[in-house]
Amino acid sequence: MSFLTPLYLLAGLAVLAPILAHLVRKRPRDVIDFSSILFLEPSARRLTSRSRIEHWLLLFLRSLILLALAFAFARPYLKTFVQQTTAADPGKDRVLLIDSSASMRRPGVWEQAIEKAKEYLSQSGQADSLAVYLLTDRLEPIVSIEQARQDPGQSQALAAQALDALSPTWFASDIGKGLVQALELLADEPLETQQGQSVRSAQIAIASDFQQGNSLETLGSIQWPSDIPVIPLVCKPKSPGNASLTILTNADQADQEEQESTETTVRVAVRNSIDAPTDRFRLQWLDPSGRAFDSTKTEVYVPAGQQQVVSVTRPLELDPAVPMVLELQGDAQPFDNRQFLSRGRKVLAKALCIDSRLRDSKDSLWYFAMRVPVSQPRLEVQWELKDPNDGLVEEGQSPPCWVVASSDLNLTCAERLKPWIEQGLHVLWVLDRPLENRNPPTADQQPADAVLVLKSWFDENSIAIFEAESNRYRLLQEIDMNHPVFSPFADPKYNNFTKIRFWHHRNIQGFDPESWRVLAKFDDGEAALLQRPLGKGMVTVLTSGWQPIESQLALSSKFVPILNSLLELGNPTPEPDDYYCGDAVPISLLEQGWKSTNRRFDAPGIFSLDSHGKTARVAPIESTLPINEPTDAIAVNLPRSECLTDPIDLEEFARFGIPIDTRSIAQIDRERTSRANPLAEQLEASQRGWWWMLLFVLLFAGLESVVTALGSRTRTIPSTSG
Repeated sequence: MSFLTPLYLLAGLAVLAPILAHLVRKRPRDVIDFSSILFLEPSARRLTSRSRIEHWLLLFLRSLILLALAFAFARPYLKTFVQQTTAADPGKDRVLLIDSSASMRRPGVWEQAIEKAKEYLSQSGQADSLAVYLLTDRLEPIVSIEQARQDPGQSQALAAQALDALSPTWFASDIGKGLVQALELLADEPLETQQGQSVRSAQIAIASDFQQGNSLETLGSIQWPSDIPVIPLVCKPKSPGNASLTILTNADQADQEEQESTETTVRVAVRNSIDAPTDRFRLQWLDPSGRAFDSTKTEVYVPAGQQQVVSVTRPLELDPAVPMVLELQGDAQPFDNRQFLSRGRKVLAKALCIDSRLRDSKDSLWYFAMRVPVSQPRLEVQWELKDPNDGLVEEGQSPPCWVVASSDLNLTCAERLKPWIEQGLHVLWVLDRPLENRNPPTADQQPADAVLVLKSWFDENSIAIFEAESNRYRLLQEIDMNHPVFSPFADPKYNNFTKIRFWHHRNIQGFDPESWRVLAKFDDGEAALLQRPLGKGMVTVLTSGWQPIESQLALSSKFVPILNSLLELGNPTPEPDDYYCGDAVPISLLEQGWKSTNRRFDAPGIFSLDSHGKTARVAPIESTLPINEPTDAIAVNLPRSECLTDPIDLEEFARFGIPIDTRSIAQIDRERTSRANPLAEQLEASQRGWWWMLLFVLLFAGLESVVTALGSRTRTIPSTSG
């Protein structure tokens, strides 16, 4: 016989109550003196045993009633052969995720995570398989789920042994993504089944600080199984509160005026957590060696739960290209109190605009082109106007980074440009002047100068260029939004080009459609913008000018983005100077000799390529670079999401249908051991042992009442008359 709730058997100790009641002999309370014995001498009392049971049958029946009640609440059942063969604990598939992100470096948090992980391991059953993974922006196995299922006992020993050797990283964490990956791991290894039902259950536990920087949106892409609970092992720091700083990049700053001011000042966002005990901090500049600049201290007041943006002046005695460190002082959590800044050297480049100086400036191509800001954060572009009959560059100077040419481009100038184009130069040739002929030239006519220019670059004898009919304005159509020139306008909110009207344009016919790529056409079907590579470079032809006498393009808000996109085609944006921990090391840096174990930046700081002979390594800047010397070093900072340390409300998981079990590990284990398997519950419900026990209770109670009534009649003294 077995019991579903065996602890109720302790209620059987209540049988001691009737036994003690039967052992206690009651003395008569009222004494009546009879007149016939008033003059008799009292005799000496004889000592007899008071603890003597007189009514054994009543005691037996009353004890049976209490024992039957205890058996009924213990829910007895008889094991069948099937239940006996499956009585062994099938075990549980447990997956333990340990958050090892940067926010776990706060004092006391990582120690709690390891302690709770060990407690979770100790509560696992012998048949449980235990897989352990480190959780950052991805899962890294310590004991994989395959290993855990192959040898459950060994997996628990391996996990316990590996915990003490773990340490937090500087990466960001993504609990939503980690839970989805853990669920996929459980799905990849199907659970054992019997008669179509799963024998083993599953469970996922997370030891984390559950800070707000974690994204849960990934959970919305799946349907979470209701039978796989998530157990949060919440870790809290020793002291509350946290303040952090973030240097705002050019992308974070809205207007151009703010971006230009970053040469001497830096805009910094200081954030204070909602449970912060202090609201006054100080910003301090440090050089790469850690020396403080006392003249650059900035006091900051940030109330709890708020953020302030302040402008901090860089040390004037240092070159803007020198790497710097900005430190936040006054915070008890130091892991995110430093930001590393490296602007690097700006590359100076020259862009040529080949156009005639004799034209009216407002009707010329160069007047509008040279007013477009085409500089990049690491590339400062200076425009220079060149007449087609002048030399393009002086002797000893490097080629330009970009060339914009008008219809005044002649054959001699085109031939000088060709070697540069073949080496990688990009040329934008704008046909901005009307041509005399409005029809394709005949065989006996001399080709236009524009045709000779194209033939000097490309071997195409069938090309013809002539003026298009201009009885009405033309609009752009069939725009290639997948090309980088027009991709910024791919959103439907920005892809309306109907307000750009073209008064005049030229037709180009006879070009090879396999070699040329048409990026846009006019509504008469003729090409408006087309490209063709030449060697390593590119030639882009615009068949209409952008000045007002030709079109409204220069007056459109799309003019500047189009020119910038054309510049970036020939001058790709340099590698950024600022990275975050967890970012992939660019291939260009790996080719220069940068080494990384996992090809990711794994620590914050300022780093530079230090070459000694044939060796190259990533080293802290203070050991490789002198102070106050511009360098091509890069800055690696903490991910911004790790600075958001306010805790997540665990009820957020319920929004995605995830069952959260907030009970303690010991409580879960007690309930697990005291609750039998589902087959035992089915047997107990079908056998209804508790019902028979209650029937016996009623039977014994009736017998006890009968015996008590009979005993009271035998003890009654019959009354006598007269």
